[in-house]
Amino acid sequence: MNITVNKFSLIIFFLSLGILFSSCRTAEEIVEPEPEPEVAEEPVEEEDWSVEEEVTEEVYVVEELHTINFGFDRHNITDQAARRLAENVTKLRENPSTRVRVDAYTDHVGGDQYNLRLSLRRAAAVVDFYTQNGIDEARIDSRGLGKAPIPCSEAEMDRDTPGCEKNRRAESHPLN
Repeated sequence: MNITVNKFSLIIFFLSLGILFSSCRTAEEIVEPEPEPEVAEEPVEEEDWSVEEEVTEEVYVVEELHTINFGFDRHNITDQAARRLAENVTKLRENPSTRVRVDAYTDHVGGDQYNLRLSLRRAAAVVDFYTQNGIDEARIDSRGLGKAPIPCSEAEMDRDTPGCEKNRRAESHPLN
């Protein structure tokens, strides 16, 4: 028996085999997701919201420390200023728990940025004087604040004039 196969018959044969096998596929494997790890809930501690009495330390206030003035466009401490700062050092040594804040200003001549840098140098000079005379730098806060605030007149306070300061002292004072 002789079988002749032409190209067309062969193509039909393979197509039918493909269709036959593709329709006889087994069911797809169902993949179940892995279970999520269980999170153990931690017991919630109830917070105590009761108000505790604050323990207050006895605080000594140094009523006033001396202020100093600098020369025009200067940040060096003069002999007269050094004497006043030395008195401050004595008060600070007598009150070792007292902190001090040094606020340094300039006059209104010159640009804002220049005066801010000059006031920072002035504050640093006072801090250096205190530390060189035995006051721990951790007790000192310092700020260079640029041009000194201008006190407001009564009329300016009523108009809320920008640029003037209401009842603000422009000097160093102790912090507790």
